[in-house]
Amino acid sequence: MIRILYCILFVVFFCSCNDKKIVYPYNLQPVDSLLNFDLDSDTKVPLMIRTCKADREYLYFQNDSRPELIIYDIYSGSVVKKNIFEIDGSNAIKGGFLNGFMMLDCDRIFVSGLADGHIYETDTTGRIKYELVSNNRQNGYNLLPCFKDNGTMQLIDGKLYLPQSLNWQLEGNVIEKSPLLSCVDISSGEIMPLPINFPSQLAENRIVRGTPNSIVSEYKCCYTGRYFVYSFAYMEELMVVDPINYTTEYKGGKSLYVDKIQIPSLRNMDDKYIQRKICESPAYGNIIYDNENKIYYRIVYVPQEIEKNENMLALLRSGRKQFSIMIYDEHFNIIGEHLFPSYLYNPRLCFVSNGNLYISINHVKNPDYNDDILSFQKMRLIKNNVVKQ
Repeated sequence: MIRILYCILFVVFFCSCNDKKIVYPYNLQPVDSLLNFDLDSDTKVPLMIRTCKADREYLYFQNDSRPELIIYDIYSGSVVKKNIFEIDGSNAIKGGFLNGFMMLDCDRIFVSGLADGHIYETDTTGRIKYELVSNNRQNGYNLLPCFKDNGTMQLIDGKLYLPQSLNWQLEGNVIEKSPLLSCVDISSGEIMPLPINFPSQLAENRIVRGTPNSIVSEYKCCYTGRYFVYSFAYMEELMVVDPINYTTEYKGGKSLYVDKIQIPSLRNMDDKYIQRKICESPAYGNIIYDNENKIYYRIVYVPQEIEKNENMLALLRSGRKQFSIMIYDEHFNIIGEHLFPSYLYNPRLCFVSNGNLYISINHVKNPDYNDDILSFQKMRLIKNNVVKQ
C-alpha cells in the first residue's frame, strides 16, 4: 500500500514539474512498415520530394542539380521514368537545373528553368510541348520562378498558381510589397500577381538581399483544394490564403516545445556560425495536408544544443537534430504534437498517402543511414491508443 501511494505521489510530482502540461487527444505512432526506393549510383538522396495521385500514386524528385526528374511508383518502389531534359537546343530547359516542377500525371508536367525563369509544359518523354510563360513584365510585375522548396505549383480552373519568394526587384519595403502568389492563365499566358503580400509582422527589421536575416522570408506551403496554407519559419501562426477571394487569415498557435520564436542574430558572422545558429534555433518547417483525415501536419524544429565538430550543413540538409510534428484539425485547432527522437528521421522528406504520414529515415546521423536507398517510416494517427481507421 505504501509503495502504491509512493508511486502515485511520484507521478503527481513529476507531472506538476513538467512544463508540457497540455495533453492532446491525438498522437502519431510508428508502424513496422517501410517504403523503400532504390537509388542508383547516379542518384543522390534528394533535398525535397513531391507526390502525385493520378492513375496511380507517384513520388518524384529532381536528381541533385541536374535537369532530371525521377518518378517512382509509391507502393511498388519501382522507377516509372527518368525524365531527362535537354540543356541546349530548341527543346532545352536552360540552365541545367529545374527551379520548380509539378506533375499532374505522366502527360502533364510543368517545370520552371533556373536560368531564364520560363515555365514549360512537358511530359515523361522530356519533350517540351510549349513554353507557357516567359519572364516578361505584365501588369507591372516581373514573374519570379516557382521556387521548388517553398511549395509546388497548382493548376486551378485553368490558371497555374506559383509560389513567390521575396521580389528584390521591388523598391522600398520588399516584405510588404512582394506577392506570395502569382497566377498564369494557361490559355492566354497573362500573368497576374495576387494582392496578397508577405505578412507585415515579419518586417520588424529591414531585410536586405543576400544577408543572413533574409531567412525571415522562408516559408513552406500546401494546397488543400481550396486554400493555400503557409508555414513561415519564424511565425507561430499559419497564414491561410483564399486565392479566389484574395483573403487571408491567421490560424493556429505555438508549439509545446518552443517558448519563443525569434529570428536568430546572424549579422557579421561566418558561415559555420550561421549554420550552427540556424540548426540550434527553433523554427517552423513544412506544412502537409492530409485530405482523407482533414488534418494538417506541421514540422517544428525544437531548440537544441548541437555537439561540437558536427557537420552543420549536413544536419541542415537532414532536418537538424530533433523536431516535433504539430497536428491541426480542419479548423486549425491543435489536436496533437509528437516529439521525435534525435538524429533518427529526416522531416524535410515526408508525405501523406492513404491517410498515413510517411517520414524519411535518411538522416545522416541515423545508424541505419543508407544513401543507396530512400526509406520512409509509416506513421499512424492514433486517438486514446486506438488506431484511427
